[in-house]
Amino acid sequence: MLLDGIKNLMDQKSKTGVEEIEMNIVYASDDNYADILGTSMLSLLENNKESESIDVYILDDGIKADNKKKLLSIAEKYNRKLIFVSIPNLHALAGVEIHTNERWSLSTFSRLFLEGLLPQEVEQVIYLDCDILVNSSLEEMYNTDLGDYYCGGVADCLSDGHKANVGLSSDDYYINAGVMLISLKNWRKAKLCEKFISFLNKYGGNTPYVDQGVINGIIGKNIMPLSLKYDVYTAIFDFSYNDLIKYRKPSKYYSEKEVYDAKENPVIIHFTTSFLSLRPWIENCNHPYVSEWLRYKAMSPWADAPLRKDNRSKIKKLAIGIYKLLPNSVAVCLAGFLHANIVPMIRGWKRK
Repeated sequence: MLLDGIKNLMDQKSKTGVEEIEMNIVYASDDNYADILGTSMLSLLENNKESESIDVYILDDGIKADNKKKLLSIAEKYNRKLIFVSIPNLHALAGVEIHTNERWSLSTFSRLFLEGLLPQEVEQVIYLDCDILVNSSLEEMYNTDLGDYYCGGVADCLSDGHKANVGLSSDDYYINAGVMLISLKNWRKAKLCEKFISFLNKYGGNTPYVDQGVINGIIGKNIMPLSLKYDVYTAIFDFSYNDLIKYRKPSKYYSEKEVYDAKENPVIIHFTTSFLSLRPWIENCNHPYVSEWLRYKAMSPWADAPLRKDNRSKIKKLAIGIYKLLPNSVAVCLAGFLHANIVPMIRGWKRK
């Protein structure tokens, strides 16, 4: 049985008068992403030197000893605590074979089990994907009192079809789950892990957008909206505001000014996959913040590790080439029709 929650829910308000906050940060990774995780963690610790206390938990899906030593050396450099938490057999825990693909590692599903994997005394955490740069202090974000909310997150730019595939309406909040401020106290009280498992089984282990679909499907009606500056993902840089709205077709989204401000002063830069961009650890990346990622990589124990090759298929490269040859208005409309209508339709068929 999962652990029951403790204490009553807090009133929704900002924390004030706190002398010391123990900031708990959680990552999940396998060995293949250890160097990317290390670069992210270095940016986190470099930009949060003023924080009184930071404990970093890594949900460990087979990270090798040499990479663990390198990660520990980063934590030691900043005098922070690093705790590796071994991930159990997730298929067995879920009671169903969990499906992933080349875009996502199985380790990402481990965050669904956070309430039991982390110590009971850990009541609030910031979860970060490995493909993230922390650009400034996270204390303001961490000090947000979630009240009765299960978590806080940044709205993903998706059409209603994607929401419908996980049982949400157009008015429900759907987040990019790569950055979350999580109340583990509330998760434990609501026994969310059991609900996540039920959701996985309902979908036969094959959920839209992997565990992000699970999280949104279960708690999409109880998420605190956060400023976009806490999760500035790649599509925001790839498209103008108007083109982004035409492409992703969200029923509601941040204003043009909010998007502009987040791009100009991001707290967290999220190098999500995008058909128009390569990620910064891959050769020939042209993301606006690739130089920043390379700067932190150069500070890390993986400074001399070569960048990875672009392994996209010939079909994908051909599709991108065709997109770039088309007039922009035509290309955006065509891509938008596929992403907002055809993709969720196909994913809906697959689960039936």
